[in-house]
Amino acid sequence: MLYSMTGYGNGEVVCGGRRISLEVRSVNHRFLDISLKLPRTLVSLETEMKQYIAAHLRRGKIDVTIQYAGQKNNGTAILDIERAVQVRELLQQLKAETECPGDIDLALLLQLKDLFVVEGEEPIDCAVLWHALQPCLEKILRDMRAMQKTEGMVIARDLAERIQHIEQRLEAIGARAPAVRAERVQALKERVATLCEGVALDEQRMLQEIALLADRSDITEELVRVRSHVQQFRHWLASDEPVGKRLDFLIQELFREINTIGSKAADAGISIQVVEIKNELEKIREQVQNVM
Repeated sequence: MLYSMTGYGNGEVVCGGRRISLEVRSVNHRFLDISLKLPRTLVSLETEMKQYIAAHLRRGKIDVTIQYAGQKNNGTAILDIERAVQVRELLQQLKAETECPGDIDLALLLQLKDLFVVEGEEPIDCAVLWHALQPCLEKILRDMRAMQKTEGMVIARDLAERIQHIEQRLEAIGARAPAVRAERVQALKERVATLCEGVALDEQRMLQEIALLADRSDITEELVRVRSHVQQFRHWLASDEPVGKRLDFLIQELFREINTIGSKAADAGISIQVVEIKNELEKIREQVQNVM
C-alpha cells in the first residue's frame, strides 16, 4: 500500500501550568530529514524527539515546531540586552562579508524570541515535559500517518489507471510492429533494386543483408522489457513495503526503453503511441516523487 509523504498534524499538552503546542509537517524528500524548532529551554529534547519520530516515519522532510502556547504568570519578561548587541554585531559582520542587501534594524531583532527571557519563573523539567509530550506526539504522528495513507490510496488508484493506459498503448505498438518490419523489408528491397538496376546480384545474399538491416529496427526485445517493467510496477504498487524509490527507478527504465522503441521503429503510428506513453510516464513520475 502506498503512503504519501505529505502530512500534517498538531496538538497541545499542559505541563507544569504551561500549555505547549506541537505542529508537525511532512513533505516529499529523498530521505528522512527531521528538522526541529524548539524554545531554547527545550533544546535538550531534540535528540530524543528525532529518534522517536524516526521510529515512526520512514521518509520525507519532517518539520516539527514546539512552542509555549501559554505559560505561568509568575515571572517578569526582560530583554537580554547584552545578547541582543552580540547578535546585531554578528549580523552586521555577516552582511559585510556576504554583501547581502537589507537593513539590520529593530524589527529584525524583535523576531528573535530568544532575546527575551523570563526572570523568576520556575525552570521547566524536560524529562517531565517529554513524558507529557510523547503521547501527544504519538497521536499526531498516528493521525498524520492515516492522512498519508488516505492520500496514498488516491495516488495508487491514479497510478494504476495510468499504467493501464500505458498497457493499452503497448498493445497497439505490439500489433503494429510486424507490419512495420514487413514495410521496412519491402522498402529496402525497392531501394536496393533501384540502386543496383542492371547489376547482377546474389538474390539470397541480398535478402539476408536486407533482413539484417530490418532487424536493426526490430523492437521485440524492448517491448518484452517494457512489459516486464510494467508488471513489476504493478507488483510493487500492491506491496506493503516502502516502494517510492523502486517505482522511481522503474519509471526511469520505462522512459529509456520507450525512447529506444520510438527511435528504432521510426514509424508514425508507433511514434504517436510513444508520445502518449511518455506523457503518462511523466505524470506518473510526478506522483511517485511524493510516495514513500
